[in-house]
Amino acid sequence: MDLAARKARLLDHRDALFEAFDTPLYAFFEEDLRRNYREVRAALDDHYPDSTIHFAVKANYNLGVLSVLRDEGCHAEAYARCELTATQAAGFDPEDVLLTGMNRPVEDVERALDLGVERFLVDNEQELAKIREATDRTGTEAEVLIRGNPAMEVPTHPEVATATRESKFGLDIESGRALAVAEDAVEAQGVELVGVQLHVGSQIRGVEPYEVAAREMLSFAADVRDATGVEIDVLDLGGGFPVPYDEEVPDTETIVASMADAVRSAAADRDLAEPTLCVEPGRRLVGNAGALLAEVGVVKETPHASFAVLDAGTNAVSSYWPYPIYALSEADPTEEYHVAGPLCYTGDVIQEDVALPELDRGDVLVVDRIGAYSLGSASHTNAEPKPPVALVRESGDVESIRARETCEDVLGNDRIPDDLRGEEASSGRTN
Repeated sequence: MDLAARKARLLDHRDALFEAFDTPLYAFFEEDLRRNYREVRAALDDHYPDSTIHFAVKANYNLGVLSVLRDEGCHAEAYARCELTATQAAGFDPEDVLLTGMNRPVEDVERALDLGVERFLVDNEQELAKIREATDRTGTEAEVLIRGNPAMEVPTHPEVATATRESKFGLDIESGRALAVAEDAVEAQGVELVGVQLHVGSQIRGVEPYEVAAREMLSFAADVRDATGVEIDVLDLGGGFPVPYDEEVPDTETIVASMADAVRSAAADRDLAEPTLCVEPGRRLVGNAGALLAEVGVVKETPHASFAVLDAGTNAVSSYWPYPIYALSEADPTEEYHVAGPLCYTGDVIQEDVALPELDRGDVLVVDRIGAYSLGSASHTNAEPKPPVALVRESGDVESIRARETCEDVLGNDRIPDDLRGEEASSGRTN
């Protein structure tokens, strides 16, 4: 859906949203979540049917969002602690959860095993040891995937590139470290080596990295077979499927078709059976499903620029990406503004030189396509409460899927030592 259509849709739902919520607020659309999943599933069905989709819960762990994806049949990729709890609250079958993480306490692994999680990612030697300890304590068995790092060139923001030589993630393949851990997994009690995994990074803006990843990881799988006799059944190529912010990016069909061809070709080259393919999209499933709606409270002219100061800023929007910004009105853009938040630091500018209609106090701006990572990275800078989350259902109804935080939510876990407690301390909090 292009920006004009997205704007028109928000205008259609504006009254319903603002009857239920004040700004700032996040608005998510159920139809987008379902459409995004179905596009990935359809592409895989066309090009590589033996496949599963694990939603990367880190991209958006809101229980309402997760429940829509679970209802569509999506599996989950989750970090061991609260993300795992979120999958359970949203109704995911533990058998459909891949547990990731590079420093999981043994107790967290035990809990996952007790819940019925079967498949675990191994990022390093110590993680394998922890899984072995947890299976011994619980009397269970775990299937594991070795996360490799082939030291690739990754075309994305450096802080979200995860298969590079400099990355903290994965086991180095070239040095033999990944193979050594795979050999240990084959010999370990309570552990079955079933697959290999690589995650290239986030917002990958081309198809070649997926092709390289498929070749590298199946070459590694062949090395594992040659060294241990174990045939790898699962190839997990992670996520990274991009969404368009201010540039064209490959569509789902193009990415999946290229990935599928590369997997089949690489498997044939190394005399491997075609594996079950797993992907872990996050941004592609939720990125374009959400928008931040914020009200202009101040229009400020300086010798440098005109600032539109909103009631939410970088505390509510994930960094890195040039999100589309537009006014929730029918007026045409005639001016340029730096769109900023109210927070007490100079860097609280969401985007500079944005073409917008002439603005006044009370106008509403939309920071669009923020559905991935913005909720999870939202902060309490200046002790600002986090905005509520509305879900626009396919029926057109608007439902709350996260309440607006209060000051008590922000400060509620703080404690004052008894000897520092003043007379007004217990009455000084307000919502």
